[in-house]
Amino acid sequence: MLSSIGPVLPELRDRTGSTLGAIGIVFTANSLGYILGSLASGRSFGRFPGNPVLAASLVWTAAVVALIPFVGVIWLLVVAFAAFGFALGFIDVGTNTLIVWVFRSDVPPYMNALHLSFAIGAFASPLIIDRFAVLNGDATTAYWLFAALMLPLAIALLRHESPAPPAAASDAPSGSVLRRYALFLGLMALFFFMHVGAELAFGGWIFSYADEIGLGNDTTGRVLNSLFWGGLVLGRLLAIPLSMRLSSRSMILIDLVGAAASLSLIALFPDWVPSLWIGTIGFGVSIASMFASGMNYTEERMPITSGVTSLLVVGAGLGSMTLPWVVGRAFDARGPEMLIYLVTATVVAAIVVFGVIDLLSRRRGYGSGGQ
Repeated sequence: MLSSIGPVLPELRDRTGSTLGAIGIVFTANSLGYILGSLASGRSFGRFPGNPVLAASLVWTAAVVALIPFVGVIWLLVVAFAAFGFALGFIDVGTNTLIVWVFRSDVPPYMNALHLSFAIGAFASPLIIDRFAVLNGDATTAYWLFAALMLPLAIALLRHESPAPPAAASDAPSGSVLRRYALFLGLMALFFFMHVGAELAFGGWIFSYADEIGLGNDTTGRVLNSLFWGGLVLGRLLAIPLSMRLSSRSMILIDLVGAAASLSLIALFPDWVPSLWIGTIGFGVSIASMFASGMNYTEERMPITSGVTSLLVVGAGLGSMTLPWVVGRAFDARGPEMLIYLVTATVVAAIVVFGVIDLLSRRRGYGSGGQ
């Protein structure tokens, strides 16, 4: 749903009587709301049954999405997107936590399936928005459709019993879990910051990169962008059977090596068009399962409470805000090649951080969900 904002920015600009530059503040509002929602949800899912909290978050999201087409004032639009981000923070923390509580040690393929559904939604929603806009003249009907689809999900959640946390998570207060694994969890949050930031920086700027270095026209840039997100979908689809055969540690190492190799190909052969195509697809496929594998890796080494998931999601949210902005500034100041250099440097740093994490977990004997 969030990926559909871009195609309707001109429509929102016209309705609010603002400029595209001014309307861009909705992204900041959404990100801030997302981080606040992620932090608040850690306590909520720890205190109350998970399914009703998640259902309420879906209803909240549906209400905001249904009302967005009617907002004609810029400050109300900012409030709406902040509220949307707040609910999305609850949904991300809730889904990633509850799926671990349901499937426990068998969670890896189900976690990858969950994130595959996220990727399919991100890939498909802009296409749906665009189709409705062409047919009806605006995207209002599409937003109502998205809102309506959330309500049956909320009802279904309320009809099922909420999953209970694993014994290791329920026996210890969330605060004590966080204190015991503070260094490990802090490094994992940093790892999430890096790989999610790298993913969104690359996906957000690859169109402009191709255009600036003269490796094609606007159509080439759009195809590259679609190939990256399509690679993300393919990678998450492949991760479902692979995660049933490989450990989460092996999955992460394969992801990191593949991402570094793909970016290195682009960096080493910047004027060779095939390297850009292959590297873009390769990076999308490689980084696709890193979030889910990171969650699985954490679950294997410490109890997953809602507070734990909240901190990891906040790390990811901060990365999604910070690194694309840094890349944009460097892109303008030093040139388009800074996209490849900075994303590559981030992936290399993520390799180092994960090496430290793995060494720490081995030395301290973390494993079996912290039990």
